[in-house]
Amino acid sequence: MSKQFPEINEPTSQRKTGSAITYSAYVQEAMRYNKLRSSEYPLVMSILSAVLQGYSEERWKEEQRRPLEALTNQLPDKETFHADAANRYEQTVRCLKDLTLWPW
Repeated sequence: MSKQFPEINEPTSQRKTGSAITYSAYVQEAMRYNKLRSSEYPLVMSILSAVLQGYSEERWKEEQRRPLEALTNQLPDKETFHADAANRYEQTVRCLKDLTLWPW
């Protein structure tokens, strides 16, 4: 009977893995064309981990509370896209959406 549980969870696990592979491909493409800023890389890697684990945006935000608070407290970077954003977090999210790197 215990062998049935992995089979039950297998489609969900495959879906998560497939989503993570797709997300990783988008990350690689952004890096290949030098569109991903080095300051965004740790955040993107935390998103990749969240996608692999099947986290919701809310769960990911809970896990990343401190880094997201730091970004929220920073002014937007006036030298890059979406300089009109309220803070660096909002600016980063907009930029990631432009690159198809925002999965939620």
